[in-house]
Amino acid sequence: MPYTIERTRDALLDPGAFYHGTVRARLETILAHGTTTLETKTGYALHKPGESELLDLIAAHRGDARVPRLIATFLGAHALPPEFTREDAFVDYLIDQCLPAAKSHGAVYADAFCEPGWFSPEQTRRYLEAARGHGLRLRVHCDEMAYGGAARMAAELGVDAIDHANFITEADVRAIADREIVTVACPATIAYLDLPRAAPVRDLLSRGASVAFASDYNPGTSPCFNLQTVAYYARKIFGLTAAEALYGVTRAAARSLRVEAGALRPGGEADFVALRIGSPDEFGWQFGGNLAAAVVRSGALAA
Repeated sequence: MPYTIERTRDALLDPGAFYHGTVRARLETILAHGTTTLETKTGYALHKPGESELLDLIAAHRGDARVPRLIATFLGAHALPPEFTREDAFVDYLIDQCLPAAKSHGAVYADAFCEPGWFSPEQTRRYLEAARGHGLRLRVHCDEMAYGGAARMAAELGVDAIDHANFITEADVRAIADREIVTVACPATIAYLDLPRAAPVRDLLSRGASVAFASDYNPGTSPCFNLQTVAYYARKIFGLTAAEALYGVTRAAARSLRVEAGALRPGGEADFVALRIGSPDEFGWQFGGNLAAAVVRSGALAA
């Protein structure tokens, strides 16, 4: 993480070159594989100037025709930057300096990495409550690599979504389902890190909860940009049907962001992907390439 923070801050010395030289090509590749709406998190500069610049980049390009539609999440409480030695002090800084400006720079959501050894449920609650006070919607990285009670805290707060949730308990499953919180499972991350536990997706679905599937595309734990591969891992790891995987990367994913997407209907946004498959039952079966014959975004051929 320190290396990524350093490189991100260096790149942001020339934001335009950073976007056009690095970021845009990655976004175009993501779109070409079928992702038409993309939650895009900050969290790698971890100081006010850099995080604001990242939000500004997202805002400047969120509607570009050749990349996915971008929805900005301020992941301020992601890790401890080199200027700080205590998480409490960094949370104070985020609340006092960063959150008041995040929405004006285009943030829709605030997120935190609530995990043993990172930010505690108490620190995360304080940060998220302040974010809500500034008009941001809430989501949280939750119990990804160990159990820390984050899901219970998130459920009490009434967040829109929790990411990962590999180590949550049966009581957490009930609370998530009862409060209609969307669980965003990240199967490519589980496979890449060879994690010993996976989110209890079948239990969540059995209780009527919504489960979305995301790439978690990032340099350290899931360098996977292909949502088709994510669907494959969702079927393999969680034992899903093609229909369950398809719903997870479309309608449930849209619901996790509270956007009107993920379904074809009169008057809706004309986003869809034509796949080279012989039957809907093949969705999430083949992997490792790109089966998208055409990607349509807002009614126009995008890839």
